[in-house]
Formats: sequence, C-alpha cells, structure tokens
Amino acid sequence: MKVRSRNFGGNEVWEAQRYQPASEAEVLEILDRHRHVRIRAAGSLHSWSDIALCLDVSLDLRRLDTIRVHERDGVTLARVGAGCTLQALLDRLQATGALTLPTLGVIKRQTIAGAISTGTHGSGMQSLSHFVMGARLAGYDAAGRPAIFDVSTGDELRAVRCGLGCTGILLSLDLATVPRYRVQETLELDASLDRILGRYAEDPLTQFALVPYAWKYLVFRRRPLRAASPSFLEHAKVLFFRLYQLLWVDIGTHLGVKAAIALGAAAVKATLRLTPSLLIRGVRRVDEAERVLTMGHDYFRHEEMELFVPESRLAEALEVLRHATEVFAGEPSAPAPRVTAALQAHGLLEALLLHRGTHTQHYPFSIRRLLPEDTLLSMGSSVDEPLYSISVFTYARRSRREPYYAFCAWLARCMSELYGARLHWGKHFPLGKQDVALAYPGLEKFNHVCRAFDPHGVFRNGYIARVLGPR
Repeated sequence: MKVRSRNFGGNEVWEAQRYQPASEAEVLEILDRHRHVRIRAAGSLHSWSDIALCLDVSLDLRRLDTIRVHERDGVTLARVGAGCTLQALLDRLQATGALTLPTLGVIKRQTIAGAISTGTHGSGMQSLSHFVMGARLAGYDAAGRPAIFDVSTGDELRAVRCGLGCTGILLSLDLATVPRYRVQETLELDASLDRILGRYAEDPLTQFALVPYAWKYLVFRRRPLRAASPSFLEHAKVLFFRLYQLLWVDIGTHLGVKAAIALGAAAVKATLRLTPSLLIRGVRRVDEAERVLTMGHDYFRHEEMELFVPESRLAEALEVLRHATEVFAGEPSAPAPRVTAALQAHGLLEALLLHRGTHTQHYPFSIRRLLPEDTLLSMGSSVDEPLYSISVFTYARRSRREPYYAFCAWLARCMSELYGARLHWGKHFPLGKQDVALAYPGLEKFNHVCRAFDPHGVFRNGYIARVLGPR
C-alpha cells in the first residue's frame, strides 16, 4: 500500500510504498525485491527541493540509528546509523565523551544521512559532508545484485560525502568529532561589508544578514572558546539568552513577519526597517556551540533558496541582490553602473524590469561563509576560495508563493551567469542540468562512482534527471 509523504515546506507531496527496515539484511531484501523500480531514501524531509520524491519505493531509515564512538588513526570518530538525527547524535556525544561535531547547521532535526547527502553546513567551516571519514552503504554490484559496500578513500568517498541519494542507500557513516566547545557571540549593526569580512580572522564562525529596505547588516560575530564551567552570574546570563532566543528570536520575530505579510507590502517594509532596533546588540553572549549555532528554524513552515558565490564576487553579488529586491518590490533603485552594465550584457535587465512591483521580500537575507571542501558535488567542492551562501526565505502561504518563485528564478539565473553561483541541493532549485554541469567540474567522476553502486539507475529520480541530466 502506498503512503502519502509531505516535505517540511509543504511544497512537495507524493505517494510511494514506504518501508522502515531495521537491519542491513532488510535493506538488501527490499533492494532485491524492487530492483526494477525507483528507490529513494527519505530522511526528515526537511528539503524544499524534490530530491527525496519517489513514486515507487521510499525507505525510512529511522530504525537504523545506532551510535558508536571509536578511535582510528588518532582521530575520535562517531559511527552513526543513517537514520539517527543530529540532535540524538549531539546528545550522545556530549553524554559519553564531551564531544561534538566540527560544524553545525541551523537545525538539529535532520537525519545524518539527509544532512550529509545535501551538504548541510553552518558558517565559517566546511559542511558536515567534508567531515565524513567513511561510509557503509547498500547498492547493486555490476551484475545488478544487492550488495553492501564499505567506502573509506578516493573518489568513492568524495562522491558519497554528498551523494544526493545517487550513491546507494547509506547505512552508517563515520563522522569526525572534536572536543566540546563554547561560542562567544555579539550582535552588531554594520554598513560595511569590507569591515565584516575583515573580522573573520578573529571571529571565524561569524554569519550575517542583509536587512531589506534598511540595507544594513546584522552581524553575529562568533568565535569558538574552550569549554569551561560558567560562574553563577554567567550561568544566569546563559539562561536569559536561551529564553530570549526562543521567545523573541525563534518565535516572536517570526510571528511578526507573518503578521506583516498579512497586512501587506507597506507593513513588511516598515517591519524590516524597524527590525535591527528590536534586537539586543553589543552584548557578549557565551554558551555551548550547539545553543549558539542552531535555532528553532523549523517552528514555522517556510521555504528557502540558497545561492553560493565566491568571496571575490560577494560585494557585487549583494549589489545585484539589493537592486533586484528593490525592483521586485517597486522601490526606487539606483544601482552602480557596473551592476547595470553586467545585467545588460547578459540580457538580464529587461527581464528584471518586467517584474517591477510583483514581490516584496519579507525576510532578511542570511549570509554564511563556507570553506573549500574535499568532495565531488557539495557546494564547496572544487573551489580555491571561500564561498558565501545567500539564503532567500519566504514565510508566505504555499498558495501565495508564485511571486517568490519568480524572484528566485531570476536571481538564480542572474547569479549563475554572472558569478557561477551554485544552489543548495536540498532547497528551492530553479536551475537545470546545463548550469550544474558548468558549475561542478567533479560531475563526471561523480556519475562514474554512481554507476559502480547503481548500474541500472535505480536510485535516480526526476530531480536527479533534471539537475544532473541522463547518464
């Protein structure tokens, strides 16, 4: 019997036969029985793209959730079942050895397999995919028979680190760990991008947000600190900021955004211009890394597109973003001559002007740094400088997102043509296979590895055909 599935954003709904295997043997039996149809593993379904969508067989791996900490070549690794959530893994690491992960994304409800397969990242480090030291997966051998593969080196490992579900069914992963640490955070308001980027040397975990219509940067200056027990007063401050983060930032500000959307464009613009003054700034906060680097981003249904541009092109990309935002919102805009010239040269300006006054961006653009990664297809692969991600959110109801999709489509096309931008695999993805082929030099090697684990394309779906093309 087919079961109905819906992703977090509510923008993808499908029906498929769903299984919850409890062992590797059960996974192999399912692969053997369904070798002539499509099979995809589904994690927590926190992706907005249709990467997990499958109309035939869907595997829910939540029962494969074991965790074992072990040493290899002097490195402490966590062997984690593919269906284990990030929150469960963090809890176990801290309980058993005062350990944590080298980087953390914004939310902790994702499964390990899902987070790895789409290149989930935080700010100031590589993504989680980069820190996968080995993997165990189920796939098909050259004769098309189900088999178990252990991967620990070479292009196979680099492909599996961000496999998009194409390199087989992940069963378990070996993840690097680091000693538990704290993070110091200070929120500031700044108008200078150069000054913000110049501070990464001392605050390497920084992320910032560009606030539309105010056109100021909210800068979360962050640096790691050695773990230590706080004093009584420090502990009271920690508890205050945890409560402030939950009630005001995670819940209060998002309720304000949704209320502004309901009231209309003028309310949205006024709310965003007011936003910087409503947050506590200039006060140093210190807490466990998990508490500072993550947030309750999953409390309200929303959708996101995330673009990645090279550091050397970030300033110009943000100028284009501001101009496009103002045009779509029907605001007066006076872009720099280089922006106008670049858009005209690529035939993008006329298409932009056709959208004047059709979409008012109602949420800040979140910007995070991603360091180069040792993978074949994660967003930070095959680059020689840091990338900066630009997240474009909507909290509008699903039935009212068409203007947002038009905004994203124009932005994605523009940033791809002008700056070679890449898109996050698990988020809104309006580009196609030609754009992907140009952006990822490791694509040919990736497809070669996929053929070794899946000679007949069982693990490929419509999303993969659209963004990677036929094999």
